[in-house]
Amino acid sequence: MQDQTLTGLLKDWDSKAPERVALREKRYGIWKTITWNSFNESVENFSRGLISLGMKPGDVVSIIGDNAPEWLIAEFAAMRVGGSGVGVYADMMLEEIVYLINSSNSRFMVVEDQEQVDKLVDVWDRIKENIAKVVVWDSRGMSHYFDRYPFLIHMDNVYEIGKKDAKAGEILNHISVTSDNMAIMLPTSGTTGLPKLAMITHGNLIASADIWQKIHPTFEWDEVYSLLPLTWMGEQFSVARMLRSGFCYSFPEGKESVKADLVELQPTLSTLSPRMYEDICSDIRARMEDASFLKKVVYRFSLKLGLEEAENYLEGGEKSWFLKRWLYLFCMSTTLRSLRQRVGLARTRLAFTGGAAIGREVFTFYLALGINLTQLYGMTENCATASCHYPGDIRPETVGKPLPGVEIRIDDNGMIYVKSPTNIKGYFNNPEETEKTFRDGWLETGDSGYFDEYGHLVVLDRQKDLMFLNNGSRFAPQDLENRLKFSPYIREAVVFGDKRDMIATMISIDMENVGNWANKRNIAYTTFTDLSQNRRVIDLIKDQVSKINDRLPESMRLGRFALLPKELHPDDEELTRTRKVKRNVVNERYGGLIEALYQGSEYYDLDIQIRYMDGKVSRLQNRMKLEDL
Repeated sequence: MQDQTLTGLLKDWDSKAPERVALREKRYGIWKTITWNSFNESVENFSRGLISLGMKPGDVVSIIGDNAPEWLIAEFAAMRVGGSGVGVYADMMLEEIVYLINSSNSRFMVVEDQEQVDKLVDVWDRIKENIAKVVVWDSRGMSHYFDRYPFLIHMDNVYEIGKKDAKAGEILNHISVTSDNMAIMLPTSGTTGLPKLAMITHGNLIASADIWQKIHPTFEWDEVYSLLPLTWMGEQFSVARMLRSGFCYSFPEGKESVKADLVELQPTLSTLSPRMYEDICSDIRARMEDASFLKKVVYRFSLKLGLEEAENYLEGGEKSWFLKRWLYLFCMSTTLRSLRQRVGLARTRLAFTGGAAIGREVFTFYLALGINLTQLYGMTENCATASCHYPGDIRPETVGKPLPGVEIRIDDNGMIYVKSPTNIKGYFNNPEETEKTFRDGWLETGDSGYFDEYGHLVVLDRQKDLMFLNNGSRFAPQDLENRLKFSPYIREAVVFGDKRDMIATMISIDMENVGNWANKRNIAYTTFTDLSQNRRVIDLIKDQVSKINDRLPESMRLGRFALLPKELHPDDEELTRTRKVKRNVVNERYGGLIEALYQGSEYYDLDIQIRYMDGKVSRLQNRMKLEDL
């Protein structure tokens, strides 16, 4: 049936509502709309153009660039021809790009602009045996490129070729795509090495959309703002839901305008990573710390009422007494709603987060603002569809109950397994990992957890990352890290303590928020390193960590910390492209610093290599102050 494929759903919307807006993109300050008819027509023309260039069913198209309508058109065109698209993160290093192109057997590439083309030119000798053509959708500043590099072609030219090639149209009409066809391949997080390519079918994504529609339905009048990379499953999850529900999907003008465009658009649905929700929370809290005395008093009073209402709701308590309830509703309609308006969440009726744990403090903060933040559990291998909080049944420390049609079991070692119609086929050209991860219909998640007395799933951490102190106390480093990152001044934190006598951490500050804090106090600094090692900044972070310690059991408290003189970064392989910590890399890279923390040293002389996006390397040398708590 046509509606069992993503391209079939696109055709259906073209038939049912051709003039309704499907996509919206801001260009030069103006929102440009694309109807379902225009969207489908662009996909058809680009599909015919790809066939004219030599694409055949089963071929793979790699796509590199920031989120844009062209990204989706290229992805759907690849599906329409009976092939599949491969998402490549726009900020990936050259080695990672070469690996993904070659390991996916890509035949065509669709890239955004000169920056991405320059990367390919640098490595062309290593990929040219695979790639037939590279299609560019934004050619500003590239007029001389197309004569110099014959493998390049502009996207508009591919459209024109497709429109004129009648034979390609006939071929396209005879291509059959079914729900079992591979639609996209997405790289996994790669926390322990190079990413694997997850093979995701049309049926997987449509099943995911249908399951979620039963619990948290979306409607044609909803608005979604594309903020997560389209290479990440969380964003492809939203694309599948768009095709099922027919809502409008909007794109920012560029990286620099993301926040401003979000405030202008005010979407009704938000699917963001925990890091993004933490950033918005930190931004609000940092702003209010620097607000005038009167605004600060009103904000703190309003938020206090909101947090009390949120905790009351989470604990299943009765409604507050009348006057207090009235005061909360008044604050909600004035102060708190104004805060939501300022960060682009005034109209948000559903807010989803997943991919990593999120701290209770962040969770209750959003509930206090009147935003129904919902934690989901899933991964690329099951199309982000395993469990979630059901309406009226929210427990922040859990990831909710299994979704309809999904089975979850936990073995004797605490490993979580998931059986679902959304489980993928496996990993492309990687039968060993496929056999290891998928057995008898069950997906081995690699996560450790348990079901609580309410039937909610609690995910502790990656099973390999759980830690034990020498006294036998078990702790999940991710939970402590999330508590630390709730501070507006802490961007990233990595916790240690396995087979040690105490827990220690190294922290990367939030440059923007700490910088604003320093400017208000006339603290001079020049670089990230300079700011992070300032004595007053160290005292600021020490105070933040001490407050977190006060709320922890004594056995779980942090004993020492150090402020890193640099941000943890994917280019240095310290984080994945989805901003998850690569613990094995961090442990090796900062091994000397970790030992110094546990030896009680007062200072540590850090000397590490750092890498830039263009592949160049240099060294960072800095004396760090190690602090007791």
